[in-house]
Amino acid sequence: MDLTSMIPVFVILFVCLLLNIPIYVSLLASAVYMALIINHMPMQNIVSGMFEGVTKPSLLAIPFFILAGSTLSGGTLGDRLVGIFRAILSGRPSGLATACLGANAVFGAISGSPPAATATFGKIMYEPLKQEYDENLATGVIVCAASLSSIIPPSTPMIIYGLVAEASIAKMFMGGVFPGLIIVAILAVYLVITTRKYKVKATRLDRKERFVLFRRGLPVVLLPVLVLGGIYGGLVTPVEAGALAAVYAIVVSSLGLREMTWKMFVAIMKDAAQTTIQVLILVSTSTVFAQQLMITQMPNELTKTFSLMTPTAFMLMTIILFLIVGCFIDSISAILIFVPLLLPAAVSLGISPIHFGVAVIVNLSMGMFTPPFGLNLFIAQGVFKRDIWSISRSVIPYIGFYLVGLVLTSYVPAVSLTLPGMM
Repeated sequence: MDLTSMIPVFVILFVCLLLNIPIYVSLLASAVYMALIINHMPMQNIVSGMFEGVTKPSLLAIPFFILAGSTLSGGTLGDRLVGIFRAILSGRPSGLATACLGANAVFGAISGSPPAATATFGKIMYEPLKQEYDENLATGVIVCAASLSSIIPPSTPMIIYGLVAEASIAKMFMGGVFPGLIIVAILAVYLVITTRKYKVKATRLDRKERFVLFRRGLPVVLLPVLVLGGIYGGLVTPVEAGALAAVYAIVVSSLGLREMTWKMFVAIMKDAAQTTIQVLILVSTSTVFAQQLMITQMPNELTKTFSLMTPTAFMLMTIILFLIVGCFIDSISAILIFVPLLLPAAVSLGISPIHFGVAVIVNLSMGMFTPPFGLNLFIAQGVFKRDIWSISRSVIPYIGFYLVGLVLTSYVPAVSLTLPGMM
């Protein structure tokens, strides 16, 4: 196959994106061009491919985890989660900032949604953090810690990658644990050091106050234990774990805490449905796009080209590519477009699909808060009422810390493969 014949395909794709045409329409337009002009196939193949893309049973995990995240965002469960970390870290100058970081990590182990984490903790933590430190630290820690939801399982991008790469979703989940914890540790050290300059006189909570906060937050902490413990213990599949998370969150919020009204329930279901539809329509159109790419044999041609590279050089190229791509398109779209092209080359160079996938997801998690189109930035703009450029400046230090985690994940395979290897 002559690779030059594929140039119009990517011209169509990127021109559509530059014109701010929805990504699913851009992918569909490129797929139709490949089907009709390059592969000489009827439009029926496009329709059947779209249908096939959303009939995979593993996709059921996505709406369940989205619903669990929406439930946490809609009530006081997020505030209760913060309370536990405030109790643990009381009396420390960095206590409030690291409590926000820890709560985001646990929230990521429930919802897998960085935008939901940004909105949830932005509403709860922005004003307290702003008063304790300043608005730049408040903005930076909320926006950047929210991206942990892409890395710490369960993660929607990991589910999508598992489907595209035909890799074990449970192993992808396990592969994200150590990279997520490494980034949490790096950010925690930074917050401990940087908050010293504010000379905060932290108040230590007494035993009774800490007990009350622990008791309030216990129902939330049990959720990731049930979900991840069930998956890693082999008791439930990722889909069943998602259903368990959604049912648990709704039952606890409505019957246990009695804080969910019928109006709130309808709003939560509507939000979860809208988000699910956005994800699934991307999956549908990108499946067709990937199918047409496979028929053109382009991935095979790229594999031959990349086979001349060393694994180290290939991973460096991948890091640079996804850092750039992540600035302009969302994680799910980037995975659906580029993984079918690059994964065969990675495998041919001896790189494990799990290792490659976790490295890609850590890389793309940064795209959630890097300008100009990081989704967390726009969520924060609406919540904090600040302009996008001042928010972008506040996240600059965190880009470097995520890069450290990315390099470790990319070049030390044991970081992402140790836990999956135990399965």
